[in-house]
Amino acid sequence: MVDPKISIIVPVYNTETYLRQCLDSIVGQTCESLEIILVDDGSVDQSGLICDEYAARDTRIRVIHQPNRGVSAARNAGLEISSGEWVGWVDSDDWIVPEMYTYLLQCAERYGVDIAVCSRYECSRDGTVFYGWEKPEILDTEQAVGLLLANKELQNFLWDKLWKRTLFDGIVFPEGKTFEDIAVMHRLFLAAKRVACLPEALYYYRQRSGSIVDDQSLANRINHYRAAKLRMDEMYDQWPQFRHLLEAQCVASSIMIWCGYYANPKAERRRFLPELKNIAAFAKSHYRSAMQHMGLGVAGRMVLYLIPHPTWWSFLLSGWISKIYQRKHGRSL
Repeated sequence: MVDPKISIIVPVYNTETYLRQCLDSIVGQTCESLEIILVDDGSVDQSGLICDEYAARDTRIRVIHQPNRGVSAARNAGLEISSGEWVGWVDSDDWIVPEMYTYLLQCAERYGVDIAVCSRYECSRDGTVFYGWEKPEILDTEQAVGLLLANKELQNFLWDKLWKRTLFDGIVFPEGKTFEDIAVMHRLFLAAKRVACLPEALYYYRQRSGSIVDDQSLANRINHYRAAKLRMDEMYDQWPQFRHLLEAQCVASSIMIWCGYYANPKAERRRFLPELKNIAAFAKSHYRSAMQHMGLGVAGRMVLYLIPHPTWWSFLLSGWISKIYQRKHGRSL
């Protein structure tokens, strides 16, 4: 029998340094029934040419070149032309092991699930760290959503998962915003009847400066808070058992805002200050949820104490704490 086709979608933007490693790992998959969609989102380096080069050598590859509109627009464009029964996502600065999609597809069919999640390695200058499971765990909808909101082993990433294509029916990634994963992930998991969390670590996630996660602009970091708050508002009444987790995720996202406040121009700080006061009030009201339900280290807890006070010394101290953390760990708090 021919395996069900998998559409692998790769948003690409100015990642020429890492792109060949990423694409080599995809075209070398042991699962041959693949459709590989590369969406060049207006790259100004050699990324677009690299995409075309690989497409000329491999008939499974389709390339979309579009003006720069952001990662959400790239995801939507790739999803629109995809034809697979399953969908996988790979970020263009990461790489995967050759057996990833064979393994995920076999497990998805064996366990009868809508989403199959593999374990992963996160790579930074400190080294490579494993995140995942010791043995397979098959979860129903409520269990899977609870684990997603806990944001530990299972996180709001599209890329370490194989998705049944029908889950994306009616899903549109919010264009013009970052952290689009958070905005839609809960909807995908709520639509899934069964989820498999698997022990094999098959995805290598590269933590690097210059990525969206590393972007300290207030607009970017407030987008993260807004996405978490939108998720909370959508789920709060229907899923009361998750209220503390939903609150905690909103409060936790405010830590990034406080840490990066003084990295922004004065005009930007003034523009967002009214919203920061509302975020501070929310954090003050839901402080206990964050302390009880988030795995915060010492640095995160110190910033959390400062967030209810949206004033210069609170932002300044948070920035110092973040710099000390970054020097020690090589990544932002």
